[in-house]
Amino acid sequence: MTEGSGGKRIATMVVGMIVIVGGFFGGFMQFFWTDTHDVGTILLYVLVVPMVSALVGTGIILYGIRDSLGHFGLAGLAAARQVGNVAKEKSYVHEPPRFCKDCGATLTAREVEWVGPLTVKCPYCGATHPTEKREV
Repeated sequence: MTEGSGGKRIATMVVGMIVIVGGFFGGFMQFFWTDTHDVGTILLYVLVVPMVSALVGTGIILYGIRDSLGHFGLAGLAAARQVGNVAKEKSYVHEPPRFCKDCGATLTAREVEWVGPLTVKCPYCGATHPTEKREV
């Protein structure tokens, strides 16, 4: 989630709710303002207009929260909230050992020579050592 996405999410939810509520009230108000006894007009204003506004408003709301849904979809989001424990990805870093096992010198990442992706060389005695894996 980016810094401004919380505000955009709330704005799209508000717009979606305005469309839903406006469609319901607008449909019913048109029903009362019409001067007809036609069943088709009554069904249009009382059923069709509120239903269409509900679908459009729900679409706007879902569009606004699509980043929150992630890869799970609606069912996965509900299941993840029920469980409460979402597996977090662990990160690791490889560092040189603190001391050289051959000469006892203190080793830092700046002083050592990297001779492989996971192997360092002591600058004092030339001994090679594997790096130590540490969780970040």
